[in-house]
Amino acid sequence: MVALLLALVGVLAYNYGKSDSGNDEVSSRVDTVVVEKRQAAPMTSAAPMAEPEPQVNPLSLNDWHLTGTIAGKSVVMDLYNNNGVLTGSYYYAKYKPSSTLQLNGSVDANGNLYLSEFNTNNGYESGFLEGRMSRSGNLTGHFTNYRGNTYRVNLHLN
Repeated sequence: MVALLLALVGVLAYNYGKSDSGNDEVSSRVDTVVVEKRQAAPMTSAAPMAEPEPQVNPLSLNDWHLTGTIAGKSVVMDLYNNNGVLTGSYYYAKYKPSSTLQLNGSVDANGNLYLSEFNTNNGYESGFLEGRMSRSGNLTGHFTNYRGNTYRVNLHLN
């Protein structure tokens, strides 16, 4: 940009120095070209833009209460985060807390998590969940049951 302006100044000075008679005499007078920096006009909106609220990193929270869906069915999940070690339970809203399934697992600093599901009646692992907790509090991933069927997980921190 600066090179373009200097070239323009040179052309203008050369053309200005020419006399009407057509000879190439350079005038002893030197003109200066001034380039002004203009500011954008201020926006005129009816209401000022709201600042986004700062997000709390969900990984820094100890207690997670999540609601959403697993395989398209409504669930309620409660997890306790103790330095990346997760314990808790969840239940399908249709069955209320009477059919609670236990969870144990872990979460890393990037929000990637792995949870094993245990049947409370016999204590055996009945499935596992792999997913990621975003900074906005969304837990997305997949749940695989003991039969090997995989289902979509969409939960949100409340």
